[in-house]
Amino acid sequence: MNEKLFVLATQKKKTNHILHLLMCIPTCGLWLFIWGVTMRSNDAHNRRLDKQINQIMHYKTQGLSDASTYQQIKNDQLNSDVYQGRVVFVILVVVFLYFYLR
Repeated sequence: MNEKLFVLATQKKKTNHILHLLMCIPTCGLWLFIWGVTMRSNDAHNRRLDKQINQIMHYKTQGLSDASTYQQIKNDQLNSDVYQGRVVFVILVVVFLYFYLR
């Protein structure tokens, strides 16, 4: 699992703000849009990685082995998928009933 933590930590993305600032000058500020999209994208990517790292560290601090940690993370993901499926199903039923009973 230490390898997994290393891989996740090395996948973090950084925004080169100096480069984007220099690109804003010749484009009269039009590059600001691309700069903003890049920052948001990198931030979202890094938050997903941090969530995975924190999840691994949470189970490792509880004393679980690497195999148990992996299994627990897999179970958490399955439970999350089931929950999301139920939410989507309930929303579809409510929308269907709304239009059917209208």
